Amino acid sequence: MMLHRLPQPAQGARRSRGFSLIELMVSLVIGMGLIITMGVLSQKFETSKREQSTSSDLSGTSAFLSYDLDRQIRSAGSGFTNGYEDTFACALNVSKSNAQILPAPVALPDPFGSVPQAITLVPLAVYPATGSTDSDTIQIMTATGGVGEVSTQLKYKSVNTNQLQLVSNVGIEANDLLLITEKGRPCMIEQVKGLNATTPDIIDLDGAYYASVINGQALNDRGTSASVNAKAFNIGNASNGNPPMFHLLGVNGSNQLVRYDLMRFNNGGSGGNQPIPITDGVMMMRTLYGVDTSGDGKVDSWVRPGTGSFTAANVTTNSAIARQIVAIKIAMVLRSDTIEDQSSNAKTTATRSTFFVAPEKLTLFTSQATTLRTDYEVTDRQRRHLVVEFTVPLRNQLASLRTTTPD
Repeated sequence: MMLHRLPQPAQGARRSRGFSLIELMVSLVIGMGLIITMGVLSQKFETSKREQSTSSDLSGTSAFLSYDLDRQIRSAGSGFTNGYEDTFACALNVSKSNAQILPAPVALPDPFGSVPQAITLVPLAVYPATGSTDSDTIQIMTATGGVGEVSTQLKYKSVNTNQLQLVSNVGIEANDLLLITEKGRPCMIEQVKGLNATTPDIIDLDGAYYASVINGQALNDRGTSASVNAKAFNIGNASNGNPPMFHLLGVNGSNQLVRYDLMRFNNGGSGGNQPIPITDGVMMMRTLYGVDTSGDGKVDSWVRPGTGSFTAANVTTNSAIARQIVAIKIAMVLRSDTIEDQSSNAKTTATRSTFFVAPEKLTLFTSQATTLRTDYEVTDRQRRHLVVEFTVPLRNQLASLRTTTPD
């Protein structure tokens, strides 16, 4: 019996066989599935990372603003609250480099154009809903010098053109800024040159913030009455980085929270007359006064600035009303820089899909009565928004009012 060998294909032919069409199609389907899966996972990761980054940025901004504003406002009135009878609501007259800066010779820059050019001395005042963003403007005044934060009496008829005498010169140094007050008259701020070399109890005046006459007010006219005492408060120093902080805070048309220095120590611009941005993305800022009408150092009610007795005109000209403000509640609407989108959303435009991540309306002061709340209509709902709210007590006001230990 003969065995026949079946013909075998050549070795090269077996090697060049490759995949079948079915195997190739299956591989493509598996590969496409993996690519789609990786794309979805990558998109979700990037979306989550963007959301976390946005939330982190908003949280960081809110924490910074809460800290910074609390730090500025809590000490409002330092250096002159103890002498409120002589200082509160007095019109400020200030000159810098032989040019009058208070009262302001022209309207203040945006967003403070509606703030009066004549500024009076009070720890805190609010000019309600000024500027293009419908936000409040906050005026904060804090002195940073002085020994015991008490005044020193001017000696009777001791003021000359560029000299004056105080009952005590303790703590007075070169370049100190003295707030010269006399009940019923405007205040003047003058810069100290130093103690007189020949007669140490005489203080020489000179420097950028010295002027013998400001806005028609003459320094020589102070301390000339035998029945009314003129006084000097040390409110800071013009050269050692410790100036008084007489600031305005507001929101400009670019949604920046900005600060304007009424004394022009830390402003921007070539003329030192432009506000300095603090942060971006502030859509609105509103405030409420914490009012103590009983004089026991406790908040009796919350009042919207500009209503009742607490108009800006009353607060800045009536010292009794200014003393009743013992706290302030601030609420701000913050907006992120990142625009959210979602390609699968039904509302798709030609350029970018519409994906709303913010509600139509946000409410400020939700813990207060309905009449004290403020609604903000969200127009850019593709950006995340956050409402930050905090309360700051005015410790100098509280200290001057409280006569008994709190419960």
